[in-house]
Amino acid sequence: MLNSSISYYSLKNCLCFLSLLIGSNQFAQNGLLDSAQKLCLEKKYDLAIPIIDKVILDPETKLNAGSWSIRAIAYFQSYKSIGKYDVSKISLIDTALSSTYISMKLDITNDRLESNKILVKSIAGVYYNLSSVLLKDSLNSVLSEKYYLRYKKMTTQLNPSFDFKEKDIEYYRSLGSIFLDLYMQKNFNQEFGEIAKTSLIKVLDINPKDISANINLGVFYYNQGATLMRLSDYTTDLVQLGLVQDNALKLFKQAEPFMLRVHVADPKEITAIEGLEGIYVALLDEVKANEFKIKKEALIKKQ
Repeated sequence: MLNSSISYYSLKNCLCFLSLLIGSNQFAQNGLLDSAQKLCLEKKYDLAIPIIDKVILDPETKLNAGSWSIRAIAYFQSYKSIGKYDVSKISLIDTALSSTYISMKLDITNDRLESNKILVKSIAGVYYNLSSVLLKDSLNSVLSEKYYLRYKKMTTQLNPSFDFKEKDIEYYRSLGSIFLDLYMQKNFNQEFGEIAKTSLIKVLDINPKDISANINLGVFYYNQGATLMRLSDYTTDLVQLGLVQDNALKLFKQAEPFMLRVHVADPKEITAIEGLEGIYVALLDEVKANEFKIKKEALIKKQ
């Protein structure tokens, strides 16, 4: 499953930044801005939000990078105070992000560059964790992937050389596994099956030897073939029956290389051995079916 261990990055530096703003009297004692800053330092972010929203409209302060940084912090921390990853409150995070980017654009001296980077990293972490929550709790693959791709985009902006290989494998392996389970639980629902297949293929595009993705794709194609065979019966027209059986055999053949790849990599992986036995039984290859039956029995004896 997807590891949702990316946590909020520390905003200690951002809060210190707020203290410096107040202490330096940088904004000529603008009353509203001063109030918003103090409320943020007191961690009263919900109270600070309506005030800072007025500050960014004030001609004196709307073009100041600090005003937008404070707004970003207020919205971000307001979301964080909810205590869970709540999609219904995601507008708070979206506002925090847009405010951070405006602050970066206005910060021509780069005085707030590091504190703004911390905010971007923190917000990227929220989107990443939301992508995981949406998979496990609501099974919303479309929105989950949207937030995962947003996390990737933000991370790339901060670090163009960041290698997403392991993250992509982790995410799409989890997505494929979850929807393969749903595919089988929901009477081989084709929509769930396509999501699973597409996700697992993405994993193999990155790492063709990934054990989990190979097994799951083998299971997927095998189950499709078995479903076709089960749906055909003696009342089916002979021509139609022949087409169904041909399609089922093609699916069993599609399952074969994925299971073989796993067996070569790990000869003791019993799921692959059982899968290959079933595939060869379906393909009427008695020699190979018996070969993997013997391997399965020998492996079970050793356990």
